[in-house]
Amino acid sequence: MNRFALIGASYKTAGVDRLGRLAVPKAEVEQRLPALAKALGVAELAYVGTCNRIEFIVAHSDDLEPQACRDKIGKLLGPPGDEDETRKVFRAWSGEGAIEHLFLVAAGLDSAQAGEREIYAQVRLAWQTARAAGTCGPQLDYLFAEALRAAQDVHAQAARPANADSLAMFAVRHALAHLDGKRGRIALVGISPMTRFCARTLATHDVALHLVNRTLETAAELAAEVGAQTQSLEDFKRDPGLVDVVITAVGGTEPVLDRAAVSKMAAHAPLMIIDLGVPPNVDPSVTAIDGVTRVGMDQVIAEASEGRNAKLGELASARIIIDDHLDRIRRDYAIREAAPLIQHMGKHYQHLAAESLKRLSKINGDDKDGLKNWAEAFARKLAHAPIKGLRTLAAESGPAAVQAYLRGVEEALGDDDQPQEKRS
Repeated sequence: MNRFALIGASYKTAGVDRLGRLAVPKAEVEQRLPALAKALGVAELAYVGTCNRIEFIVAHSDDLEPQACRDKIGKLLGPPGDEDETRKVFRAWSGEGAIEHLFLVAAGLDSAQAGEREIYAQVRLAWQTARAAGTCGPQLDYLFAEALRAAQDVHAQAARPANADSLAMFAVRHALAHLDGKRGRIALVGISPMTRFCARTLATHDVALHLVNRTLETAAELAAEVGAQTQSLEDFKRDPGLVDVVITAVGGTEPVLDRAAVSKMAAHAPLMIIDLGVPPNVDPSVTAIDGVTRVGMDQVIAEASEGRNAKLGELASARIIIDDHLDRIRRDYAIREAAPLIQHMGKHYQHLAAESLKRLSKINGDDKDGLKNWAEAFARKLAHAPIKGLRTLAAESGPAAVQAYLRGVEEALGDDDQPQEKRS
């Protein structure tokens, strides 16, 4: 398992603003992954980027040095002169710890809102992106498949929607509280998982929805589903009309709404801006404009984090599910690691059998003593290697490991004793 490593930073270690500056822009991830893998000197690499975390998942043909990977990532992502400080915000996990962390992330158990489900789709997208980039091989394929399977079990058995609000739900609550029961106009800027959730949820309330996007074609399908109007981003910035709430969730490194556009919106009525972008989609200085209230992702995360420990208590059974999946992957990986040795032993036994058969062919079929001596010698040769291995296993791992091995041998012998039709 030491061929896996995970290097990550989250809102807990870096803060939302700095996390946004360190993140790889969504549109650039697939293109940049091969160069990042080469710079890290690893065979396989995937990247998970969300509003409150960035994670590099690494696999290699040899054992990894996670701290060395962390230092390299700090230099690659940090601004010149700030590499050491950047390195400090990242945490590094290796082996089983890296696998466990990815399982917890995929299941939403490491999120600010414990148990949320949006991260599942983001982890799956990270897997697909790495495959498209050519940086995902058999090891990460195996790891991501197991992580998503563990998350599915957590969602089915523990983290049900009733106890696992998404961060977008906090945006919906802020928007409705600002309207205070009035029929208002809400603009959703950008078509993303978060704005889709907001649109579908708000469509069940008495509000007018307005979808804003750089390309109208992308917004058309969602607009038809929720009964919303559409407008291009440039047209909206030039003439936003009357709007009470703006919810933004756009990928990118620069703000999409500046002070001039926000000033036009605030001229008609008190305006609430809910900025779910990381880094921010709206210049934070707009709060200086009269009548403007801005809710940023840092505030949303802070609200979601309140009572997080109590929420994790409600999800105690989820931890058991994760542990069960870790036990299974630990067994599977041990078998995978041992496979070459097992194959080598099988070939060794085949060679012993072939050599013994040569000697058997020289023994007269009526020579019972000769046949008995041949059988005893052959049995000793077959038993020599496993007995020596068992002694080493007992010395290094204790009698429990030996007993587990012998149980497997007994099961195999029992299978061999059964008629062929029962085994098939």
